[in-house]
Amino acid sequence: MISVRFTVPCLMLAMVSACGSGGPSLSGSASENSGSNSGLSSLWEKVRALGFETGKTYEMPAVGIMADAFLADIQARGMALDAPARIFLAPGAHGRSRFDVAVEAHVVPTRAEIAETGIEKMRAVTPLDPDHIVYAAPIALAMQPRKGWEVNAIDDRHVDPQFDTPFFRAHRQPSTYDEDLHIRYMEMLAISAIYTNTVFALIDKELGTSRLSDPDAARKQVLIAFLAIPVDTLKEALAAAANQVVGGRFSTDLTGSGNIHFTHIPAGDFVADPRGLTWTRAGGVWFGDGRINGQTVNLRLASTSSLSQRQAQSGTQGTNAEAKVEGGANVGQAQ
Repeated sequence: MISVRFTVPCLMLAMVSACGSGGPSLSGSASENSGSNSGLSSLWEKVRALGFETGKTYEMPAVGIMADAFLADIQARGMALDAPARIFLAPGAHGRSRFDVAVEAHVVPTRAEIAETGIEKMRAVTPLDPDHIVYAAPIALAMQPRKGWEVNAIDDRHVDPQFDTPFFRAHRQPSTYDEDLHIRYMEMLAISAIYTNTVFALIDKELGTSRLSDPDAARKQVLIAFLAIPVDTLKEALAAAANQVVGGRFSTDLTGSGNIHFTHIPAGDFVADPRGLTWTRAGGVWFGDGRINGQTVNLRLASTSSLSQRQAQSGTQGTNAEAKVEGGANVGQAQ
């Protein structure tokens, strides 16, 4: 169960290798000996100028790569994945704030801590500036793997009259159910899913259809594209997501599936499991399970070499999806 004790005032901790610009597309190359004539050389330069590419083009689910980029960034900064939830759900002097308000409240403290730490040190840790660090937190909340409720979701404050006996009353443990925490927790997850769908759609638009060199380069480009989104746009997206959720009606599924499952009227149905959050609306998966705005979105890669390197290091890739080469052939699961 999530502890709501507030321990850290901001979202910037420490260390990750700096993320640079994404790798270029894999291009054809040729070496010329001293006997090559100038006409052949000129022809080759023209071909290169047209962006001639050799080799296969692979496709990987964009949602998985984007999730990896943000989860790796927050972990490499030294922050546990469950830290943002504890921070944003911590009650203040007037109770727990609406999720988007709680997020915005950490912008100024994060700026102050990074100013104290030093901007150069921050740049060695992450490509994100203080404001983008704060607005990346809901994405980590949406994409981190979960198994089971992290708060008490069973309202055991009331007892069925048939069990309300003197012996039961004498030996019953005090209730730990916190209705406000339960509702705020579901709001946090639902808002994070809706917001992340919007942000991933903006990142996908920024990346376009260009072919990136490998998954590592794609992750770097994801963070660069996120940094290019104005903070005001992120703030508006989070507020719009909150407006869809706050004030609606929740229905909690406690049938024992082992996953977090709840429905919100009118926003839709939400499941949090080892794949992250999945948002279903209008009869279909709208976000999660490889989809953004209801569409399956892939990134084009020239190589999947960094996948095997990462698998060898950690035993897991994190996207829970298959990479596919153009033509339909599978090249193995990325998990």
